[in-house]
Amino acid sequence: MLTETKQLLTATPSGIAALLIGGLLFQAWNAQAQTATFDPVKVQKGLAISPVPLNMTGKDPNLVGYGSYLVNAVADCNGCHSAGPQNEFAPGGMPYFGQHPAVVNPATYLGGGRDFGAFPDPNGPFPHIISRNLTPDSTGMAVGGDSFDKFLQTIRTGMDPDKVHPTCAGPPDGKCIPAPFNGDLLQIMPWPISQNMTDDDLRAIYTYLSAIPCLEGGPGEAPNRCVPAAQTAAVATPKNASIISREIRLDGSMSTSSDGKPLTYLWTIPQGSPSAAIYGGNTATPSVQFTQRGGALYNFQLTVTDSTGKSATDIATVNYQGN
Repeated sequence: MLTETKQLLTATPSGIAALLIGGLLFQAWNAQAQTATFDPVKVQKGLAISPVPLNMTGKDPNLVGYGSYLVNAVADCNGCHSAGPQNEFAPGGMPYFGQHPAVVNPATYLGGGRDFGAFPDPNGPFPHIISRNLTPDSTGMAVGGDSFDKFLQTIRTGMDPDKVHPTCAGPPDGKCIPAPFNGDLLQIMPWPISQNMTDDDLRAIYTYLSAIPCLEGGPGEAPNRCVPAAQTAAVATPKNASIISREIRLDGSMSTSSDGKPLTYLWTIPQGSPSAAIYGGNTATPSVQFTQRGGALYNFQLTVTDSTGKSATDIATVNYQGN
């Protein structure tokens, strides 16, 4: 979710230098085999100055490092997209107080919330422009779940994807922006300048934004935005249990539902597994009686289904050694 004040991002300081051994000068960054070459000095610098730890899983370090360089050394994105000057820097690291080195406050880094006041007249009945949260949400996608194409369109056109402050159709009411200002456009975010960046530059920024930690809060953001959505998952036990008793109880009670409502259970024997008698196969904890001689591995498949129809499966395995 880009908004009024979208700016660039950062990278992390230590521990990532190892990724640059050998000099990462050239990297393919998408399925179309397009390539981008970045100055390795700027890539290293960007990784070194990131004020927060980075999630590098599945990400090109060239893009992350160069994106951080653009966000943290070229543009002061955090200056607008933190909560404000009062807590942009951590105690003891406030450069304007003569405290060195400067230390960015990781608790507010790019989390949005800075109030720029009523626009266009601070004394009029106009909406306050508040910077948005640029950190990824629980999906791991940058800018609160925006795709790269959406991010690119916002920077190239200045169109506010959230349409927070429309153009007034009548008298200003504290929520709309008066003409000739176009409420469809971001009015404080410097997109007229940022739109001149190359696609590679913007790809690097987007990749960096997807690597920084998620922060809660920000205008228009849902509560618990950093918490991964619950998923329907089947958990069947035991696993690789060895028994001699002719009876065993299976357990699927650790399975989870995406909506928190009760699951339905179905235990079956997959094709190719020896047969056995399942009692209570539509419950979480059925019992099994072995009807054949031991010395075989038995598989029992659990399928759980939530109230929305989403299903998941898992296998319990039992090595029956009885007579």
